[in-house]
Amino acid sequence: MKNYFKTILPLLILLAAAIPANALQIVYPKTPNTEVSAASTFFVGNTNPEASLKINDKEVKIFDNGSFVEVVPLKDGFNRIIIDSKAGTEHDIMTYIIKRVPPKSLTIPEAELIEFPQNEFIYAATVKGNTPLRAQPDEYAQRITHLDSNTVLMINGKKGDFFRVSLTPEKNVWVRADSVVTYSTINSKMLANIDTVSVCEDALFEYIKTKISFAAPYKITETDTGLSVDLYNIKENNADTTLFKPTSTLKSLAINQIAPENKSTYFVELNHRLWGYDAYYENGYFVIKIRKKPQIDAKQPLKGLTVALDAGHGADDAGAIGPTGVKEKDINLDIANRLKSVLEKAGASVVMTREDDTNPQLYDRIKTAKESNALFLISLHANALKDGGNPYEKHGTAVFYYNAQTVDFAKIIRDTLTKELQTKDDGVGMYSLVVTRPTMPLSVLVEVAYMIHPEEYKMLLDEKFRQKSAEAIKNALETYVKTNCTVSGTNYQ
Repeated sequence: MKNYFKTILPLLILLAAAIPANALQIVYPKTPNTEVSAASTFFVGNTNPEASLKINDKEVKIFDNGSFVEVVPLKDGFNRIIIDSKAGTEHDIMTYIIKRVPPKSLTIPEAELIEFPQNEFIYAATVKGNTPLRAQPDEYAQRITHLDSNTVLMINGKKGDFFRVSLTPEKNVWVRADSVVTYSTINSKMLANIDTVSVCEDALFEYIKTKISFAAPYKITETDTGLSVDLYNIKENNADTTLFKPTSTLKSLAINQIAPENKSTYFVELNHRLWGYDAYYENGYFVIKIRKKPQIDAKQPLKGLTVALDAGHGADDAGAIGPTGVKEKDINLDIANRLKSVLEKAGASVVMTREDDTNPQLYDRIKTAKESNALFLISLHANALKDGGNPYEKHGTAVFYYNAQTVDFAKIIRDTLTKELQTKDDGVGMYSLVVTRPTMPLSVLVEVAYMIHPEEYKMLLDEKFRQKSAEAIKNALETYVKTNCTVSGTNYQ
């Protein structure tokens, strides 16, 4: 009974919130007095479906559920905007004062670069996993790599809140100062020694294990045939790859050391496409963990596979809010529950990052997916826009990814949803998000449709559409698996 109420409650919330009130209601902008830096804003709300509605004397279309969305241009300074709704004897007028202000300047006085003397370094180590090294001393700069906790770094400078990290004599990157713990100043680089490189496996993964004297920084690059792995601050690598024997996953392994740069590069060639990988330090070893290609049943391609579903937002984080007040978090959870059901009927195991109206931390959501050994992570959302956007021009279904190995997966989801739901193609894009960055599981964020597009919002409120959305994502998963796996000697192409 408890599980029944956990499943039915989001649906009851949707139904209750979807009933339009006769009185004029504005969902966005959130307050009658606000500031906007864009050239336009939009009004999202609902009123009596039989009303006539004007915003600053311009007729506004009202949809049959009372929803409306209208883009309003803004001039510099104060804008007085009057929303006037009339239906018989009902007459509602609301006034908004929106101040258009110049975009906030991102120019910050540049911090001074503190250069260390030549061959002087601070010995430091990362304090947590997934620590990014960036191309510039800026929180929004390109991420070069992500490091495991306790990775040893050689710091040779500081600028503002960032330390400069030496990877090679010619290559420096940056790390936030609060992401590392510093130890002593040393007069030459600490260089690690590599004794052996070995390969082992279990039911799901292949492991390349490097015995190393300390945890050195690394960078992994996806290639057309596998992975290229750079290990920095290496004095010598004594591994003999002539002893390596190919496996069902690993076709070849070559190790190249460039002495002047103190960098050792591993060229990992696979027998199949990437299905996820990870890298970390464990008990004196640098471990590259590579997912084996799943073995699937032709009749039930998802049978035995684990899929993690992430219903975006939750609790105090409502996400986007539709014209009649329905919250994105509830739409997301309802579709996730439906998708869980259809996936389980298809034989998959499903892990939910949230099952009710809670809001787990983003990295906890990733942890849930990783600890379950999920092959896929799908984060479910319904989209909105910032001020300056036009929901009548930009809407539809979008899918976001971060790692190259996930591009095809994202495209298949987009193609399947737009075909089966008849939504507009809002694109497939590379986007650095907590839920898209994991290299394992294969991770994407799906924006099923737009909360602030009246017609798509109406579709999202339709139980049949949400069910169809779930079934379309399940179909996309089946297509991706069948396209990239060998079944009973047949390679699906």
